[in-house]
Amino acid sequence: MSVRYSKYIPTLSIIGDFLILNILFVVRFCYTSQQQDCTGNTHLLFYAYINFIWLILTFVFGANKIDRNTRRKNLFFTYVKIIVFFFFLFLLFFQAVTFNYFPREELKYLFPLFFVLLMVWKFLLYYAFYLYRKLGFNFRNVLIVGYSPKSRELQQYFISNNWNGYKFVGFIDDHYSKRKRILGDWDKLASVMEKYDVDEVYITWDRIPVEQRSKLIRVINNSPVKTRIIPDYGEFQFMNAELVNYDLVPVIQFQSGPLGYWYNRLIKRLFDVVFSLVMIVGFLSWISFILFLLSLFGSREGVFFLQKRTGIDGKVFTCFKFRTMRKNPDADKVQATRNDRRVTPVGRFLRRTSLDELPQFINVLIGNMSVVGPRPHMLKHTKQYRQVVKKFMLRHTVKPGITGLAQVRGYRGEIRRISEIKNRVLLDVQYVETWSFALDMKIILLTMINFFKGQKKAY
Repeated sequence: MSVRYSKYIPTLSIIGDFLILNILFVVRFCYTSQQQDCTGNTHLLFYAYINFIWLILTFVFGANKIDRNTRRKNLFFTYVKIIVFFFFLFLLFFQAVTFNYFPREELKYLFPLFFVLLMVWKFLLYYAFYLYRKLGFNFRNVLIVGYSPKSRELQQYFISNNWNGYKFVGFIDDHYSKRKRILGDWDKLASVMEKYDVDEVYITWDRIPVEQRSKLIRVINNSPVKTRIIPDYGEFQFMNAELVNYDLVPVIQFQSGPLGYWYNRLIKRLFDVVFSLVMIVGFLSWISFILFLLSLFGSREGVFFLQKRTGIDGKVFTCFKFRTMRKNPDADKVQATRNDRRVTPVGRFLRRTSLDELPQFINVLIGNMSVVGPRPHMLKHTKQYRQVVKKFMLRHTVKPGITGLAQVRGYRGEIRRISEIKNRVLLDVQYVETWSFALDMKIILLTMINFFKGQKKAY
């Protein structure tokens, strides 16, 4: 068994935090201070205060919970939150106590420097253990009880991510199989754990016969191993799960994709507000005026078209578009088709260039749409497709968008076959599951390219 250093990572991480904190905010102040004395009672109180609140914030936001499965993105955003709260609590001290410290001009450089140094320290520590484990040290022997497709996926994870420090021993299941790395049946669990010096046991709960479960749990509980359960979420497997306790009752709750986290939604929302303001001021304002003038000399049916559509969480909202059709009783029921007689000459140009979607930036600014996301459907189509397309309503766990992954892949406009909506939903689900800010930027870039190239179903 490898020597274990993982338990020291949180302690080492926090010690580094405090060294950086005190070097910047205490040592540097005393060194650069023009005062003769930086060890007065007020100063000592301040030093104790910043160290205390840093310790509290570290535990409140879980920065002390660092293990071999901690992800870089989670580490980064954890410290973003800590720095933000630390900054406000830092300033709060000066509201209660008055004394000379760093000038305000210096503080605006000090905090970014503090954050950069923290991140350098965290990632140095992260990659140091990454390299150490990749060289084969500090590993854990892991055994999976129950052979199934899900447990084989976990096996592949252990094998292909050796930097996490896991060494896959094998499976325990009904029958011995050298090819499948099944080391023995249920009765062999104790001997296998002892022979291979197992550190962690992963149980595929739904694979174990009911009559074997109590016996297997007794064997595991009699050994100094960590136990993990591999649940089968069925149709919920694409969502992020969190275990919460309702008194003594454990309950699994789900969040769908990266946008289930508030910091990702905040990033997306800030971009939506800035981008929509640019589009409204830079384009929508004068294009609306031109269309208004054309309407005065044409059909006089108005510039804008308002339609009820399905938004986030299945809620109904009013979607804004430029009017491209003559008023007709089928506007909320029938999609535009090729050579549709309802479409006006100006409307045909707007639809071909997708400029008819521009007013939806008002929806984005209001907050019931996003720049990028699954396209919102008419209420009739939502009711229709949710009955025949698997995971259709998952696309409504995020805000609908002006453009989306399905649209830049060619799935836009009229739906003629059920396979088209199924493929569109598959791409929408992929977007929900794998969202990133970089993906949004890529979709916007592809949308701009398609704007100049044109799309076949833009009619």
